[in-house]
Amino acid sequence: MVEWCVVVYDKPGSDRSQFRPQHLAGIPPLVEQGKMVCAGAIYNEPTTPGGERTFAGSHLQLVADTKEEALKIVHGDIFAKEGIWDLDNIIIYQFGCAVRKEKK
Repeated sequence: MVEWCVVVYDKPGSDRSQFRPQHLAGIPPLVEQGKMVCAGAIYNEPTTPGGERTFAGSHLQLVADTKEEALKIVHGDIFAKEGIWDLDNIIIYQFGCAVRKEKK
C-alpha cells in the first residue's frame, strides 16, 4: 500500500456548509478501513487582521495501492459528488511519511 497526499481546493463561490455533515460522516469508515490516516480543511488567509477565515479546500492523507484507487476515494466524497471540490485541479502525490504524531 502507498500513502497519498491529496490537496483539493473548493470551487470559487461554492458553499460546503449544507454537505458538511455528510462529508464528516464519511470519514470514520475510511479511517476504520485503513484508507484515511489524516484529513482536514485548509483555509484562505483572512483578508483583514483578525478577520474570519474561509475554507480553501481539503487536505487528505489516503492509503491506496494506486493513484486511481486514491482518486476513487476522493470521488466518492459528497464534496466531489456535489461539485464543491475542484477535481480538475486536484493535487495528488505519493507520500513517504517520516513522522506522524497523534493529535491531542
